[in-house]
Amino acid sequence: MATVWPTPGVVRRMTSRAALALAMVVVLGASACSSQARITDVTHSVTPTATPASHAPLVDPTYIYDQLASMSGRFLHREAGFDTGLPPSQNGHDEFAAYWAQELTHSLDGFGPRTTMDSFSFTGWRGRPAQTPAVNVEVSVPGVIHPEQVVVIACHYDAEAWSTQSAFDDASGCAIALGVAKALGESWRQAHVWPARTLRFIAFDAEESGIFGSYHYLNTTANGDIGNIVAMFNEEQNGIGYPLRFEGKMAYPFIPFEINMSPLGANTLYPNPVRMTQAQAASNARFQALLAQANPAVFAEFRALGLGSLSYRDASGQATAQPVFTDDQLGNAVLRDDTTGGSDELVFTEAGLPCVTYSGNSTYYYRDQPQPAWSYPYDQPQDTLALMNIYASGHTVKSPALVLALALPAMHTAWMLFQPDVLGQATLSGSPVVALGDVGQTVAGKPVVLDASGSYDPVSPGDAITVSWDFGDGLRASKLSVSHIYGASGTYVVTVTVQSAHGTAQLKKTVHVVTAAPFFPNPRNSYPGSGYPAPNPNVIIPQAEG
Repeated sequence: MATVWPTPGVVRRMTSRAALALAMVVVLGASACSSQARITDVTHSVTPTATPASHAPLVDPTYIYDQLASMSGRFLHREAGFDTGLPPSQNGHDEFAAYWAQELTHSLDGFGPRTTMDSFSFTGWRGRPAQTPAVNVEVSVPGVIHPEQVVVIACHYDAEAWSTQSAFDDASGCAIALGVAKALGESWRQAHVWPARTLRFIAFDAEESGIFGSYHYLNTTANGDIGNIVAMFNEEQNGIGYPLRFEGKMAYPFIPFEINMSPLGANTLYPNPVRMTQAQAASNARFQALLAQANPAVFAEFRALGLGSLSYRDASGQATAQPVFTDDQLGNAVLRDDTTGGSDELVFTEAGLPCVTYSGNSTYYYRDQPQPAWSYPYDQPQDTLALMNIYASGHTVKSPALVLALALPAMHTAWMLFQPDVLGQATLSGSPVVALGDVGQTVAGKPVVLDASGSYDPVSPGDAITVSWDFGDGLRASKLSVSHIYGASGTYVVTVTVQSAHGTAQLKKTVHVVTAAPFFPNPRNSYPGSGYPAPNPNVIIPQAEG
């Protein structure tokens, strides 16, 4: 999360259900919306079903923790723009990106995952220009009913200049995204379904130096597809939140888990104003309503999995079991309007899109007000997995409370994706799946890239496919990926036909060609970060107990 100091008046922001439950209990015990899409039609052999499985995908909490431990421990000092072939102990930026994409691809195998490394230039740090481009890492799986409609699951993998592990901010978010992908892949295979819409996992780069990766994505990479983005889920710094109590002590309250939602209507999102259209406000309202429904549903899922209690220490230091994920504790998962936009959700919210940012504690930089004892030093060198465990239990060993705190945003995300109005899922038989890449700026007189090279035949994924295009302006082409120039602005219906030995799929996509592309100015362009946020002397960082 990019460091922001608040201003007055601004609030800162498995193969079977039983087997998974048993595995999680054993391991934990041992540890002490409707879119704004402008798409008209798709035809192939698809049967949409709202609930082809009996429940939302179930995440594996231990997998998320172990991925966090692996990535934060192996890929250090992930400074964007300065990994010039350095070993991962000196700068693990590039190795982290490659590993993250590899793990996603493995979890989503069989559903056409495709990785794109989207590089872009950025300034670097204040007074220290970047030596290499930044890179957004995108792994997409195409939808089988509406591949042109997109749901984004985001995190960021870069770190401050002086960071070490950057475990909380934001290796935790990247591990959570991996946990969501694993849960989805296993659930889809078990139920024999595919995602109804396209899902793009994106690890944004250069967030710490100025939220550059997400602005590049909406201003350039997916500029022509803004209206087709159904929702954006931002997995930010997590784990220092409910059901944690500071140092595992009953004397402290639960640390809140924040569910930060796009504000409705005409609101001021720091630092730029957000003025939604009526249709966008309605879409955001439906998304907010679903987020509210997710809270009790997800708490019930944890209880059903046998994860309804944790041990905390009483005044004498004795461990005592206490209930968690009960209905009377729902207030610890706090739904609130995102009024500051401190991370990669900022530009998506400015575009009027339904967004949610999941976040744990972010009070460390509240210099003008008292900090709670559990203020966690994100963006500081002390941000390590060992310190996260100390905050959770007082010790550096794996804490069950931390494991569940990491699982909560993942379970929340998975429940939301299961909903038919968000990602949804459907059965498929016979025909190939049309996969469409990001559509960049659609400006008259300039090349528009349309890419269907990720299309595949689920019956026989290795078989050859052919793709043909009708651009809606009288011109046609027969390539997997094409670059086309529209001579005049206007609305064009592009027809994409994908054929394999087992059938044909056809998609009609509406493209709005404009004279000037939408542009969202990045407020951080004029003041990129230094890479060395000043520590808060008022916060005492706890040490591990003997």
